[in-house]
Amino acid sequence: MILSFISVWLLVSFLQIWKENGIIWRAGLICALMKSISPSAFILGPMIGIMTEALLIELFVFILGKNLAGYMIGGAFAVLSTIIHKLISLLILYGFDFIKILTDLYQFALKQINIENLSPLYLVIVVIAVYILTGLIAAILGYNTGKKYSKISAAGAEENQITLQSDKMLFSRSEGEDYSLLLLFLSLFSIISILLLINSDYILPAIIAGSAYTIFCILKYRNSLKRLKKPSFWISFLVITFAATFLWDGFSNGVFFSMNGLITGLKMNARAIIIVIGFASISVELKNPVIKSVLYHKGFANLYQSLNLSFSALPYFISNLSKNGNNPVHKAGLKFQGILGQAETLYKVFELNLSQRPQVVIITGDVHEGKTSFAKEVISRLSANNIRIGGFLSQGINENGKRVGFNLYDIESGTEIELCSDKNDNKLINFGRYYFSNEALERGLKLLKTDNLAGKQLIVIDEIGPLELKGLGWSSAIETLCQNSSLPQLWVVRKNILKKIIRRWNIGNIYVFDIARCNIQEAEIKLNEIIFQSTK
Repeated sequence: MILSFISVWLLVSFLQIWKENGIIWRAGLICALMKSISPSAFILGPMIGIMTEALLIELFVFILGKNLAGYMIGGAFAVLSTIIHKLISLLILYGFDFIKILTDLYQFALKQINIENLSPLYLVIVVIAVYILTGLIAAILGYNTGKKYSKISAAGAEENQITLQSDKMLFSRSEGEDYSLLLLFLSLFSIISILLLINSDYILPAIIAGSAYTIFCILKYRNSLKRLKKPSFWISFLVITFAATFLWDGFSNGVFFSMNGLITGLKMNARAIIIVIGFASISVELKNPVIKSVLYHKGFANLYQSLNLSFSALPYFISNLSKNGNNPVHKAGLKFQGILGQAETLYKVFELNLSQRPQVVIITGDVHEGKTSFAKEVISRLSANNIRIGGFLSQGINENGKRVGFNLYDIESGTEIELCSDKNDNKLINFGRYYFSNEALERGLKLLKTDNLAGKQLIVIDEIGPLELKGLGWSSAIETLCQNSSLPQLWVVRKNILKKIIRRWNIGNIYVFDIARCNIQEAEIKLNEIIFQSTK
């Protein structure tokens, strides 16, 4: 409730600055996806909760308008959704028998204080009223904070210095984690099947299937044990078991021990264990980079670019909050105004970052298909038109018709040096079947330094491959160029890793030329167009 209260306060404050339709649900989506790569074992529930709050505020602002009434109703329902979400989670966890146990506990408590006829509905109404009131207050505070900040901003507030930090977590794999779409669907099927067996009183099959699935998850997903290690889970286990045992038939028969209640309590807890472990397993599989990759290439590229920008700003905000973590609570309004100022500055930083991203032409094809020869001819034509080009090509070295290595060819000077060879040399860096020369790698990195590219109109990097995906080779230079240079670039990339390369670096517009389908003239025309735009 407290976190939801803060969220409503901030979101309504932001709506006083940016009045664009749909901004709240998009903010919720970004936050939910940021949670998706959390190291926590449980991400599904929080992701749904975050998204629900944002959608509720967006819905009521859409219906009632961008006014205090719309903010208040939206805020009230957003905060209320947290307890509804909790209730639904408990029902999923323990089933509807949980309602009966709660009702029995409530009636038992009333009996102890000599109140006989107070319906549980009254308690529910009180709790709902508290949550709604909290949401209303948060919306009012957010409205006032946003209005006050707007006045300060109009008077010319001091801007903060914000530095973005590159973060490649989005498509990375967790260390030691092996993902499988098959296991994702298998977990869903197993959970549903075991719950059906429990609910249908097939006790022995449920025990066998549940035990097998639990052991598998514990061995496969170490994080699935985290919640089971918490004392609170086992306290709940004992409370539910004892409550079911002593209260299940207590009020109807006057007997405070029920074998049916004991069995029901154990079934509820067995169900909870299966769901806790199963959802932890599903949460791990949902982090599968394959899922993100499919979405990225099915129209969600802008979403993931926005997500990368959010992660790049996160270290700044975390450090800034931790520095001010001991401020008195009554200064919260002032702190939120400061956050609004940081957000406005960040928006400008994002815009600048996006505008400065380099445009990249990628020449791709299969291994030994002629990518470098294609690129060399394009470069030759551009040079004939007085285009100033920096960078290098990786030219194959063949012996007896067999590829044995590559030379690094400096485009500006025309000189070359052996980059790698298939000859075993323990003094060199080994990757795959090739051994890479430290001297050549240093030469290539030097050619890609910003100072050495002064006055150039195009940067050529041939090639970007598995070495760079591992953070080696030209990776650091590419990272620097993508962050600090808007010069157009020409990359040579193998077709089988093309998508991984595109995702790895924060680049602008990308134009891919497959040498099996495109001709040299098409690539030349596009590069001339990009170079002309960049020099305007």
